[in-house]
Amino acid sequence: MMLADDPGLSFESRADSIIAQGIQADRASLALRLQMLGEFRFAGYAAFFRDDSGGYRSGTTLEAVWRLYEFDSHLSLLCFEAVRTIEVQVRSQLAYHFARKHGHYAYLDKANFPNFASNSPEFSWWEGRINDAINKELREPSSYTTTVSAALPIGVIVERFDFGTTLSFFKGVNSGIQKDVAATAGLPDVIASSWLLSLRDLRNRCAHHHRIWNWRFRNSTKIPRGRKFPEWHSPAFPSNRRMGILLTICRYWLNRIDPGNGWTERVFGLFDAYPEAPAGAMGLPERWRQHPLWVG
Repeated sequence: MMLADDPGLSFESRADSIIAQGIQADRASLALRLQMLGEFRFAGYAAFFRDDSGGYRSGTTLEAVWRLYEFDSHLSLLCFEAVRTIEVQVRSQLAYHFARKHGHYAYLDKANFPNFASNSPEFSWWEGRINDAINKELREPSSYTTTVSAALPIGVIVERFDFGTTLSFFKGVNSGIQKDVAATAGLPDVIASSWLLSLRDLRNRCAHHHRIWNWRFRNSTKIPRGRKFPEWHSPAFPSNRRMGILLTICRYWLNRIDPGNGWTERVFGLFDAYPEAPAGAMGLPERWRQHPLWVG
């Protein structure tokens, strides 16, 4: 879809331009949708319905575009919920295993973060994040803080971490702690690290209301080796950068840390409510509900 060159055009005029390109829509209804989403966001969903000429496939309706937007919005909420649960669990496990090995207050000792490059600003950045977390806790004490003190245990401090800081915490500690944390989800540490990187990107897109259903993520997500994890390879996923693999990762991790969570049933319910949602464009294999990773 071509965006209007003149920013002063009314939403009704922009709607006229889109209708002229082949979308079947009531002018007032389309103008209202453009006011709600913005022309650029609308174009991201409408692009799926374009043909090779730059127009729209015959029969494309505003309702079809809008339903794709609704599907994506509901999918985003489900994914955000899953990633939040995984993030909290990883933070908890990192704090627990770090404290067992180094103590509750050793988070500013550079020796405890051997994977932060010695000649880079990584540890200085980490110190800054720790100080930010301490300052936030002191300004707004949580139920975890019983006394106002600058000496806070790692278990309190991680509650102030965002996903990026949690990921850096995981990457910075020694391999023994990484393995312990990854083992809680039944994963090799190198796989957990790759998955956390991909989930961080997914979380950020969901938090900022960006389109995810057919997005091509920048990181190629690692898959466990077939010898120990054959279910990840038969059948194979079409892409390691599409939503299909990340959706499957969310299910896999959730089921290991929170059995009986009911998340899978809600994913199936979403696809049932929007049967036209193109699973193939999401990077899901054919008959994906019968895939070993989605059964049981």
